[in-house]
Amino acid sequence: MERDNLIRAIFPGAELRSEADEAPRLVGHFARFNEWNLIDSVSEGRFLERIDPGAFTKSLAARTPKILFNHGKDPEIGNKIIAASGSFPVDDIGPGIDAPVLDGLPPLLMSGLRAGQYGMSYRFSIPKGGDVWDHKATRSDHNPDGLPERTIREAMVFEAGPVTWPADSGTDIAVRSLTDLYSPRPPVAPPIEPPKETKPVSTDSLKLSVVDQEARISELEAGLKRQAEEETGIPSVESQARWDADTKELTDLRAARAVRVQRAAFLQSIPDDAGHREYTAPNVIRTKSADDIYDLRAVENLPFEDRRQALRDNAMRSVETSTLAPGANKDGLAYFLDNRDHMPKDGDQDQELAKRILLTGSPAYKRFFNKYLAGIERAATPEEQRAAALAVTGTTTTGGYAVPYVFDPTIIRIGAHTAVNPYRAACRVETISGGNNWRAVTAGAITAKWDAEAAASVEGGPTFGQPTFTVQRADAFATVSIETLQDRPDITGELSLIFGEAKDTLEENSFTLGAGTTVYPQGMFLSGAFTVQSTATNDVTAIADLLLLEAALPLRERQSPGAAMFMSRSTQRQLEALDTTGYYFKRPGQISIPLGMPLQSNSPTGNTGTQVLGYPIWEVPSAVSTLTTDAAVIVVFCNPRNYVIVDRIGMNVEVVPLMLNGATPSFPTGQRGVYCYWRGTARVLYADGGRQLDVN
Repeated sequence: MERDNLIRAIFPGAELRSEADEAPRLVGHFARFNEWNLIDSVSEGRFLERIDPGAFTKSLAARTPKILFNHGKDPEIGNKIIAASGSFPVDDIGPGIDAPVLDGLPPLLMSGLRAGQYGMSYRFSIPKGGDVWDHKATRSDHNPDGLPERTIREAMVFEAGPVTWPADSGTDIAVRSLTDLYSPRPPVAPPIEPPKETKPVSTDSLKLSVVDQEARISELEAGLKRQAEEETGIPSVESQARWDADTKELTDLRAARAVRVQRAAFLQSIPDDAGHREYTAPNVIRTKSADDIYDLRAVENLPFEDRRQALRDNAMRSVETSTLAPGANKDGLAYFLDNRDHMPKDGDQDQELAKRILLTGSPAYKRFFNKYLAGIERAATPEEQRAAALAVTGTTTTGGYAVPYVFDPTIIRIGAHTAVNPYRAACRVETISGGNNWRAVTAGAITAKWDAEAAASVEGGPTFGQPTFTVQRADAFATVSIETLQDRPDITGELSLIFGEAKDTLEENSFTLGAGTTVYPQGMFLSGAFTVQSTATNDVTAIADLLLLEAALPLRERQSPGAAMFMSRSTQRQLEALDTTGYYFKRPGQISIPLGMPLQSNSPTGNTGTQVLGYPIWEVPSAVSTLTTDAAVIVVFCNPRNYVIVDRIGMNVEVVPLMLNGATPSFPTGQRGVYCYWRGTARVLYADGGRQLDVN
C-alpha cells in the first residue's frame, strides 16, 4: 500500500479574506478529524480513511508546509509559492491555513478564490507505524460496503493549498485521492483481501538466508551507531521514523537468531540415526512489491512521458529515507535531479544520477558491494547478483563496481565545501552526468564609438567563445588486510571516507599547481594561467606590489562580489609583517588587526576571515610561500567565477583479490587491493579575469 507522496483534497476548503490595509489571507481547513472518507485510487486501492486528532502535531512542529496552487502543477504558476508561511492552526475540525497571499497571483485565480470556487488539498506521507488498518471491517452506516478501514495516527505534511478539482461538487463526500492525478506512478493491483486465518507476516529481512541475515544485522548495528553519533540533538520526524524502523528490524533479526540457536541446541540432543534428519529451512523465494522504489522495471512499464518524473521522485524518496555519509548535501542532490539530470547530448546518458541512486542504493546492491570488497561475491544471492549486473550496466562505462551512492563523495558532496580546499568554496563548481564534457559560453566586450553624420558603422563585437571542459580520470589505490575486510561490516563507509580525503588532497594540490602541461586540471597558480603581474623589484616583494596587483585587474572583475586574494598562510604572514602601519590587512569591522591577536581561525573552507585592501583572503596550502624566488607565483587576485571546477558524478571501485609481495618468487601478503577512480577537471575560464603576482 502507498505510504509516500499521498494527496488528499477537501471541498469546500479555500477562502480568501480581506481586511482594510491588510493583504488578502488564504484561510481554510486542509483536513478534517474523525470523518470517514472514501479513497478510490488506482495506485492506493479502495478503502475508507479517517484522521485522528493530533496526527499532524509532530509534523507541523518540525516543518512548515509550502503553500502551492494545484500542488505546483499549474502550467501558468508552476511550483511558485503563492502564500507566505503564515500559521497552520489546528482546532476541533482539523488543521488549517491562515496565511497572507503573495503579490503577483493572476487576477483570475484571485477572483476564483474570493468566489469560493476552489477547494483545499494537501500532500503528505505516512511513517512506519503511523496508520492502523482494519481489513475485516463490518458493514455499518459509515461503511455500507464493508470496505477496509484505515486510521491515520501520524502524518508528515509537505505541502498544502488550493486546487481546482478537489472533489465532485455533486456529492457530500469531502475527500478524494488525487494521488493518481498529480503523482503518476506504476499501476498496482487492487488490495488483496487478507486470508481468513491471520498469521504473522515476516519482513523481507527475515526471508533472507542465514548468512545474509547476519550481514544485515551487522549493517543495521553499524548504521544505528553512525546515526546516533551524527544526530546529537532532537531528531527530525523522518530521522526518528528511520530509527524506529531500523531498531524494529534489528530486534526481529536478533529474535530470529535466538530461535536458530535454540533449535540448533535442541537438534544436537536428537540421536543421529536413519530415523532422524537434520532440520532444513525451506527455500523461500523473495519477491519485490509493486511499489518498491528501487524496482526500475515498474518505471519502464510507465508511459514514456511519465518515466522521467517517476525516476526523479523515486530517487528523492531514496535520498530522504537513507542515512548518508557525513557532509552529504540533500538540497544539492535535489537541485541536480530537478535541473541538471535530464539534459542529454549526443551519446550522453539521460538521468544518470537518478538511475545511479536507484541502482546503487538498493539494499541488495549494498549487500553485494560489501561481499565484493570482502572477496566473497560468489556467496551473493541471485537477487544481489541481478542488482550488481543492473548497476554495472546502468551506471558504469569503464568497468568496476559503482560505490553505493550513500558513500560516494562525488554525489553526496554536490555543492558542498570540502576540507581546506578553498577552490570548492570560492570558485565556480559545475557537476555533470551522462557525458564527459561541460561547455561554457564566454563573450568579450562590445566596443562603442562616435561617428560622423551618415558614416558607416563597423563591427564592435562581442566575440563569443565556447570552451569545452573534458573531465579526466583520477584514481587512488589502497591495500586492506583480509582480516579487516572480514571483521568490519562497515568497511564500505570507512574506505569511502578515506578515498574522499585523498580526493580532497589531490584536488587542492592540482587546482593550485596543475597536473602537467597537457593534462588538466590547470592550476590557478600555474604561471600564465591568469595574466602575470610581476613585482616592481627583482627578487623582492613589497606591500606596494599588492597595490599594483589590484590596479592591474580589470575594473569589472575586481568589483565583482566574490573578488578575492588567494595565497598560502606563510605568504599572508610575511606580507602582514611588511604592513608596519596595520593599514592594509584588516578583519571586517576592525580598523586594524590588534597586536597579539590571532591573525585567523582554522576554517574548513580555507576562508581566513582576514582582508587585504578590502578583499577576503583564501588560504591555499600548496601555494609557493617564498617571496624572494625568481618567477614564483605567490598571490592570485581574481574573480573566482573565472576558475571553473567540473565534476562528473560517480566513483567506481575494483578489487585486486590477492596482493603479492613482489619478490621472486612472489608470495601472497594476506591483503586485497582496492582501486578507486572518478573523473573531473578544472581550469581558468577567462585569463584576463585574474592576476598572478610573481616575483620578478
